[in-house]
Amino acid sequence: MKIEFTQKQYEALLKIVYLGSWMASSTKEEPAKEYEKIEQYVLSFAKDFKMEKFVGFDKKQKSYYPSEEFENSTDVVEQIDSYNEYTVWEALVLFLSRRDLIKKYGAEKVDKMSDEELLEKEYPFIQKYEEEFRDHGLDNLYVKSKK
Repeated sequence: MKIEFTQKQYEALLKIVYLGSWMASSTKEEPAKEYEKIEQYVLSFAKDFKMEKFVGFDKKQKSYYPSEEFENSTDVVEQIDSYNEYTVWEALVLFLSRRDLIKKYGAEKVDKMSDEELLEKEYPFIQKYEEEFRDHGLDNLYVKSKK
């Protein structure tokens, strides 16, 4: 099978592969080998698409890597920042909602809830926190000390 790309499509593919690889390996000590192989394969075509400024080659390790210019490009940085912001807010909302649900019903009862019941009972907490953070950000969030 052969897939053909325009230069613009290849540049978009580079970004998708980089972002996917970044997400899949940013929390791991070692990147997943199967993803790394695909990334190497895609990066290896940079010269063919006249994208050498975005991809370097380490002769010692015999591997391709995204250039600093590529990693610092506005598109890539904005995508990562946007993803990070979204996941922080999403995690905070879900964590606080689950905490409040457990506080109201007890951990044992929550564990026994069906997915449907869990969603029904947790959704009001989710809405509350989404609205709060949308309207006020972190302005009203405080850590209570037990001193």
